[in-house]
Amino acid sequence: MTTGWTMRPIRLPDDHLPTGAETEWKCRTCATAWPCATAGEYLRPSRCSCGSPSYWEKNGPRNWHVGPRCYTDTDVVRRQAADLKAYRDAHPHYPPSHFYPPKPWRRRRQRPPYRHTPAGPGDIRPGTWTWIKPGGLHPGWGDIHQLAMVTRPGLPKCEVWLILDGTVHDVRADHLILTGGLRQARPDWWRWTAAQHLEHQQAGRQSGDRTAVQPELFPALTPVSAAQPPEPPTTPSPCNEAATAGTTAPPRPPSQPNNTLRGRL
Repeated sequence: MTTGWTMRPIRLPDDHLPTGAETEWKCRTCATAWPCATAGEYLRPSRCSCGSPSYWEKNGPRNWHVGPRCYTDTDVVRRQAADLKAYRDAHPHYPPSHFYPPKPWRRRRQRPPYRHTPAGPGDIRPGTWTWIKPGGLHPGWGDIHQLAMVTRPGLPKCEVWLILDGTVHDVRADHLILTGGLRQARPDWWRWTAAQHLEHQQAGRQSGDRTAVQPELFPALTPVSAAQPPEPPTTPSPCNEAATAGTTAPPRPPSQPNNTLRGRL
């Protein structure tokens, strides 16, 4: 059983589109000035930068500019290029892989067995995972952050193992930043570069007190430098020789060669 009900169109019906000259638009069906009452329900009135009225479709991308065009096709292309450039500047993206130059040769090795997580400022050891900032590697590896493990810390460059392809690189320590760790309430030293950590480590070694603490731990002992020289040996007295004459053990007979063993050899 059919009913006379039909779904109301969402977009402006084609029967109510404008027709005629640009300065005198009329509705195709109503034969009245456009926009007609029906078309007005689907349009949103606006105004062009030139002052002429314009209409935008509420549920679609179409728009109409009343009167002669105030721009050329060249102006449209320039405006689109400017909008695209502004969007790319606001949302930078990495260039495609074919933009990078060829990679030079680098030594490859298996994943190092080191494992270390920094516990404080200056705690950079083999096994520390870091991010290599853009510009730290050859352009062949891209101008992006790369994950790498520090295998030999040092200044001004550290040896790192790149997890991407297992290559070994010498990267400036100021291009390495720590990765991982606590996700919340990270300390300030966690944002340091590897160069700042190593400089802090060297400063701590130079300012450390290297005075020995053994004399304080063992106060009863006398240092060797403060000890008095040994006394000369004393000569035995006749009384001591007489007292020990009867207790002296007899001399042992000389050992005889083992002729039996020699004959067997």
